[in-house]
Amino acid sequence: MVSTGHSGAGSSEAARLLRGGKTIWWWAVAGALAIALALRVGLVLATPHLPLVNDPADYQRLAVSIAHGHGYGRSAVAPAGGPSAFRPPLYPYLLGWFYWLVGVHRGAARIVQAVIGTGTVALVGALAHRFWGRAAALAALAIAALYPPLWLAGGQMLSESVALPLELGAVLAALASGRSARRWAWLLAAGVMTGMGILDRPDSAVLLAPVVLLARPLLPFSWRRWAAGSALVVVAAGLVLVPWLVRDARVMGHFVPLTTQAGLVASGTYNDTAAHDRLHPAAWRPTNFVPEYVPLIRGDEYHLERALRTAAVDYARAHPGYVARVVYWNLRRLFETTGPSQTRASWQANGYSPGWADLAFTGFWVVAALAVIGAATGAGRAPPAVWLVPVLLVVVTVPLLGESRLRLGIDPFLALLAGPGLLAVAAAGRAALVRWAGPHASTVPSGPAGGAGPP
Repeated sequence: MVSTGHSGAGSSEAARLLRGGKTIWWWAVAGALAIALALRVGLVLATPHLPLVNDPADYQRLAVSIAHGHGYGRSAVAPAGGPSAFRPPLYPYLLGWFYWLVGVHRGAARIVQAVIGTGTVALVGALAHRFWGRAAALAALAIAALYPPLWLAGGQMLSESVALPLELGAVLAALASGRSARRWAWLLAAGVMTGMGILDRPDSAVLLAPVVLLARPLLPFSWRRWAAGSALVVVAAGLVLVPWLVRDARVMGHFVPLTTQAGLVASGTYNDTAAHDRLHPAAWRPTNFVPEYVPLIRGDEYHLERALRTAAVDYARAHPGYVARVVYWNLRRLFETTGPSQTRASWQANGYSPGWADLAFTGFWVVAALAVIGAATGAGRAPPAVWLVPVLLVVVTVPLLGESRLRLGIDPFLALLAGPGLLAVAAAGRAALVRWAGPHASTVPSGPAGGAGPP
């Protein structure tokens, strides 16, 4: 049989088209990331005098103290002052070291956070690419780039600007370890990033469970290798925490599990004032606005936290039905079902105007709708342990707190799910257009005798 060479030419043409398609895709990715960066930098430039209030003000205070060589600062919550372990250390120290290098320039720090936020968008795209391919990755990238709550996270002095890339990075590292020849390096990276995430936001400790599950070796599978890998992840995360645990014990004079937030947070939710508030039912409020706990607000931070934690636990035990009410209302507030006024309150408490909050509220509902569609069409091809991350974050949040900003750890996963959701909506739109165009196309006049028409 004589070869005509057509097969080789066809293969060459197919390879050329494939390379061209990849090039176009990479340009589209670069464009999406450029848009993400432009929006985040634009937010910074549009709000040069964004107020420093509440959490952002306290992070700024600690960072300035660190930058000026005064250490972690004194307690801002205990009447007696003294040393503090109220805030987790990672974000204040990173911000403080940045100020030490370049001076206390909040605008410059916000620009750096805009770059970090763009990295978070890239990590969302990387996860989508791993699960569903290039089209879904590009869709998820675009959604994460445009999603307003993720802009706001990096536009203010908030620890979530660091927590989100650590969270996604740990998940990606655990996934990469499954088939990689460098399995142990990936697992070490996953453990270190998980530990850093806990130092940034202690509720990130729940990530250890899904990261360990995702660290399952695939080829070849071995229970012994899985156990060893899991131990490496847990030990690496634990070692990251040790220096701060030692610091807390030395400075505070007692063992402190990273922070003294537990009692101060729980007491703001578990009290009669919150339980009988009809306008903001079962919602957290500062403990100094809780009359029954005001007599407990005395002494140093360690003993204050213990007294308030004991009071909150006693209240929950005495009112077990109230715990369910707290969870119910916090779930509603977390997922924006109580209306835009709650969203405004959450973001205004972090310095943003109502206009930015309304943008975040609208953006959430658009992305949430796409995520629901995506869950029905694409989530089945992702490891179930991936979805444990947002589920566990919800589980540890709503018994105490519920507001828009506190959903930020979950929002990247909503954007991730919205990627295949957007593709499904686009496909349905194309199909509807084809169905509509079919009957209309048959009525378009053709040339003489069914020909092609005049040249």
